Amino acid sequence: MTRSTLILALACLCSGGLWAAAAPVSARIVFQTRSEIDLGALPNAAAFAGPDASVLLVSGSDGISVFRRGSGGLTRDGERRSGEAARQVAAGRALAAYRGRAAADVLVARLDARGGLGAAATVTLPAATRALRVAPLRAGGPEAVLALHDAGLAVLTPDGDAWQMREGAALRFAADFAIGDLDGDGRNDVAIADEGGNALRLLRGAGDGAFADAGTVATIRAPRRVLIADASGDGRSDLLVIGAEGLALHLGTPDGRYAPARLLWASPHLADATVANLGGDALPEILIADRARGTATVLHARGGEQFASGDSYLAGAAPSALLTGDVDADGRLDTLVLGQLGGGATLLRGGGDGRLDGILCAVGQFGALTALVADDFNGDDHLDLAAASEDGGSIGIFLGNGDGRFTAQPPIAIGRQPRALTVGDFDQNEHPDLAVVDFAGDAVAILLGDGRGGFTAPRAVGVGGGPTAIGVGSFASPTSTDLAVVNSLSGSVSILYGDGQGRFPTVTSFPVAARPSFLIVGDTNADGNQDLVVGGALTQAVAILLGTGHDLAAPTTNQLDGAARPSLAEDFDRDGNMDLINRDGAGGAIEVLPGADNGAFGTPQRLILGRDPQAVATGDFDHDGRADIAVAHRTSQTIVILLNQSPRPTPKRRAEARAT
Repeated sequence: MTRSTLILALACLCSGGLWAAAAPVSARIVFQTRSEIDLGALPNAAAFAGPDASVLLVSGSDGISVFRRGSGGLTRDGERRSGEAARQVAAGRALAAYRGRAAADVLVARLDARGGLGAAATVTLPAATRALRVAPLRAGGPEAVLALHDAGLAVLTPDGDAWQMREGAALRFAADFAIGDLDGDGRNDVAIADEGGNALRLLRGAGDGAFADAGTVATIRAPRRVLIADASGDGRSDLLVIGAEGLALHLGTPDGRYAPARLLWASPHLADATVANLGGDALPEILIADRARGTATVLHARGGEQFASGDSYLAGAAPSALLTGDVDADGRLDTLVLGQLGGGATLLRGGGDGRLDGILCAVGQFGALTALVADDFNGDDHLDLAAASEDGGSIGIFLGNGDGRFTAQPPIAIGRQPRALTVGDFDQNEHPDLAVVDFAGDAVAILLGDGRGGFTAPRAVGVGGGPTAIGVGSFASPTSTDLAVVNSLSGSVSILYGDGQGRFPTVTSFPVAARPSFLIVGDTNADGNQDLVVGGALTQAVAILLGTGHDLAAPTTNQLDGAARPSLAEDFDRDGNMDLINRDGAGGAIEVLPGADNGAFGTPQRLILGRDPQAVATGDFDHDGRADIAVAHRTSQTIVILLNQSPRPTPKRRAEARAT
């Protein structure tokens, strides 16, 4: 495998600048991306409705909006009800219910043959509504509305043109509830999340709207969401709980009890979860929405208590709810993720194999990420990732499976503030090693790889004040492996000359402009020697350190054209021209600029990612021969993988690339 090398060729940088006029580039660079659906102002809940679940009802600040499914996906049909803020919408085959402006009012409507809302009747509950569900009380029976309120559980059943309300249970300030057949008797039961008591309260249903107390199940701290589903695929109902610690599973046992909670996904910021069969096999998947990370994660069941670590997808800002259904009518189950911020939803299209078509994230559970690199750390010909976590003072290793997914390894402690890292073969044993910048320690930590995914304990090499960026180059000779480190607080760049045995006994520093923050290694003057370019965000001036073949010359000053801050270069469409990536941290995006034969670049393709992208790397993460992109997000604590879907060049363009 060719090592992923993050080096930008700078032949164009010092002669006319990076931002040349856009050229008529015919490249087709395509990355796997998500789709956005406008759901109106501030959507807060949604439910599929109708006999074939082809209608989506969305509650928001302007009422209930109706979307219909067609061959092209979901389209708004213009129908809107209530004209005022609506919350907690629930729907089934024949009924829909939602909360009105008054906290204790529930509006119940029958659905017509097309899934549209009929006239709504208002039922006033004894206290403020907390959650709504629409479900039959027994197998094959008519649907009813169950409403959890501050004083208990109410059951609403049709009585001619009116609605009869009866109390199903008395309780105080429960957080959530789920309805399902817990004991297999054909009658639906209820599980209630008691947030204050750290327990689930179970109610056995009689099938006519009456419920009897069936005891409690101790669960994780502060349960706020509960689901009833066969999550393990063994034919018994299980209990899934979201609480302060994350997502937990209570497996149903043959004697009708529930096993102690097992934590499946550790995160304090989970907003929602659901169970669906995305893969078409006998085992379902669990989907999780993480509000802080801005991700939707799919956990794959493996039978019993076993679940795969999961595929995570970027899902927009502050995802608050999940829905599954065949949105685009292609016969495969899709996932909709409602965003509490932005007034829309992210559509992750199902592939029918348990995977979703979206921006894939390798999510680690060890703190805010600052940087990452890609290489094959364990020699299996699949690209792996190493990421720095400033909060945890550590780096994490994510071993790739070859299909764009990764398995997290235990973190490695580095120092107080690791901010950047790079990969190279420092001891010349053909195994990738790591060098990690420790900002607070004014040092670089060297970790030698064993070729099996493991690394030695870090060994520190002192540099200047506040190191922030690092790169690998051959400065002492064409065969040496050296390091260059930008020191932001001391306004310098340090060169660490390697001895070929994993040590760096000689360190030389050069003064550069104040507050440098990035560096690029490349041959800027086409003399065959590697040079160094150092710059920062406070000025367009850059320091150029020309390579002589056995050292670096003293810095000279040049100017970047505009405020370009290039991250790296790669030939994404395999046409023989290098394409550029720019990172826009403030705009939550990266830009891919297709390269042209004349050295110019075409119109940027802007990929909106959100959550403050901090670092970018490339590599063939799914092993299909195309360079993919990995982005580290500091705020959402995710690594996002953008899988390259660019078609191969036409024969004419391939011939031109070979000639070039």
